[in-house]
Amino acid sequence: MRWPGRRARRAACLLLIACLSLGTAPGARSAVGDRLDRSGLRPAWGEEFDAPVDWCAEFCGRERWRTKFFHSGDTPLSRGLGQNTESQIFMDPTYLRLGIHPFPVRDGVLSLLVEPADRRVRDAVAAAWPSWYSGPRPVPRFTAGMLSTERSYRQRYGYFEARIRVPRMRGAWPAFWLLGQAGTHDEIDVMEVLAAETDRHYGGHQWTRPDGSKDSARFDLRTADLSQGFHTYGVLWTAERLVYYRDDRVIAEFRNPGLHAPMYLLISMGTDGDWNRQLGFRAPDEGRARMEIDFVRAYCIGPAEGCPAGGATPPAPIAPSVR
Repeated sequence: MRWPGRRARRAACLLLIACLSLGTAPGARSAVGDRLDRSGLRPAWGEEFDAPVDWCAEFCGRERWRTKFFHSGDTPLSRGLGQNTESQIFMDPTYLRLGIHPFPVRDGVLSLLVEPADRRVRDAVAAAWPSWYSGPRPVPRFTAGMLSTERSYRQRYGYFEARIRVPRMRGAWPAFWLLGQAGTHDEIDVMEVLAAETDRHYGGHQWTRPDGSKDSARFDLRTADLSQGFHTYGVLWTAERLVYYRDDRVIAEFRNPGLHAPMYLLISMGTDGDWNRQLGFRAPDEGRARMEIDFVRAYCIGPAEGCPAGGATPPAPIAPSVR
């Protein structure tokens, strides 16, 4: 689901929860179980999914959501196939002229769909690998959906949340996350679930050390079955700390180790991958799953927290690449 190699840290996940004081306002330290104080939050950006998704792929204008990653041109690699041995390809209705629509909206709820890749899809993807690409050329087992604000919206610091119902399917991998500038390791994983175990909520962040290497801090929490209903997953990100929430209650807190540049938002649902494989989870050949998203929202904590009037930190223009 991410660029190659980012899951190597999974075997060294850390649970670092600071249970300090009873304050829950954006400027205070918090304890596990404390309720989020929303009084200091200022709405900056939001998507309620009251209309069809406004999307783009390689050539983007003012659309809100992008359906692929920033790298590798329009190759299958740019759509997640083969990254971390994931078996899905992130689609949109125009990709390879296949007409596959994995992000429908109905009654104000977005669905990200995982469905088996049929022979037509597998043949088209096999033919789409460019001649210059020397790496493995996997064929997808599934089609799936991913949306990001990479070309439309970035923000430094604030509160970010999404109301989501995760599916239950062995090998599925729903996630809500933030990603930093290309060339860095900066990332905040607000919610990740390996959908074979929907009573387990993973999250955390990774950052770029001064020498350019990667470090990370993680949490892994047992909980009620998250597939049984919608839950709101959030992170409060300030210059000093990162506080993770589920349903407006603190579940983990960390010192900010060096995440101080704007990030964009992503919602995605992959399949298989290194992490699932390490735990013995593999999606069934005819597996189908639906990740449901009611809303995605970003809030500022005030101008001092890096969110000026108007909210957004516009992304720098990026020319479409071919390699």
